[in-house]
Amino acid sequence: MDYLNIANSNLMYLMVAVVIAVVFIQSVVFFILAWKRGLALGLTKRKMLDAVRSSAIFSVVPSLPILLALVAMVPVLGIPFPWLRLGVIGSAPYELLAANIGAQSMGVQGLGQSGYTAQVFINSMWIMSLGILWSPVIFLLFAKRLQTGMANMKKNDSKWLEILIASLFFGMISVFIGQPVVNGGIQLATILTSAAIMFAITAAVKKFEISWLANFSLSISMIASMALAIFYSRIM
Repeated sequence: MDYLNIANSNLMYLMVAVVIAVVFIQSVVFFILAWKRGLALGLTKRKMLDAVRSSAIFSVVPSLPILLALVAMVPVLGIPFPWLRLGVIGSAPYELLAANIGAQSMGVQGLGQSGYTAQVFINSMWIMSLGILWSPVIFLLFAKRLQTGMANMKKNDSKWLEILIASLFFGMISVFIGQPVVNGGIQLATILTSAAIMFAITAAVKKFEISWLANFSLSISMIASMALAIFYSRIM
């Protein structure tokens, strides 16, 4: 049986829908509690409705990269599981990296490649789920200590804190782009194109003071680089 038949099965849809429903209910509960708290603090309904409306509008743009990531993951992982991963916790770079690790650990070259059976798909799901589990666990256990430590570091040497955070960020990015850089070809060309587009948009925002464009920078760079990746695949 093709693994995509399992990945897109009714049972997968049902299990994922249950989890998404729980998250949706949590969101509704928090919204109700926040609304009641706002009324208790003396905020008017009109002011809170304005806040809800503006938040809903501004949340659309940051959601576009998530939608694009879902579209990119569906051909190799089906619809339900990527929907679950990106709808609850996770990001496209991590999910694809973890799924590839799950495949390679069982002797398969990569996602959707020859030998990517149902067993390999299940292994990818386990890696994707367990790999990211530690982030909320560590945060739950050590968040207060980390926050206190960072506050003390900021008080004693704020410059060092900035360097530390920047180093952690670049280290994380390096993990995701390391393999495409080594492999070269279309992957490297796509990364360089995306970086160049992002740099151009950032420069335009600063030079021409069009701050609204910054909200679309990630979406534009992703869509443009994905489109150019198709072009690269035909000429390289």
